[in-house]
Amino acid sequence: MMKNFFLIFSLITLISPTSLLAAKKHVKSTTPAAPAATTGGLSVSSVKLRSDRLALLVTFLNLNDLRDVSYSLTYSGSGVDQGVQGSIAPSGQGSTSRELLFGSCSKNVCVYHQNIKNMRLVITAQTTSGKSIVKKYLVKV
Repeated sequence: MMKNFFLIFSLITLISPTSLLAAKKHVKSTTPAAPAATTGGLSVSSVKLRSDRLALLVTFLNLNDLRDVSYSLTYSGSGVDQGVQGSIAPSGQGSTSRELLFGSCSKNVCVYHQNIKNMRLVITAQTTSGKSIVKKYLVKV
């Protein structure tokens, strides 16, 4: 009995690799945010997909010197052109963020668009000095 155990143990030791290799976990990448580049007062620190991929998260910085900021998100979803628009009245706030849903909600019930393609985000800002700033993003879904 002891000989069999020793023989099996020896075979397993010889056959098995000396080091174990593990597969790297696959993580779906989101659109990398452009570095927080300041352009005449406006900074967008991140533009990324929400973890469930049903919304776009946008963070705005350096809003102090701006009079108005507007954004427009367009995409093709469920076979139809879709979009989200909005604006921010900075009023002295330094930063804010927006969650732009890919769908519509009514009375706490949301219906999300399917097969989203060709997503584009355009951010337009007006500085207190009257200068217009436009930033465009192509978002990979």
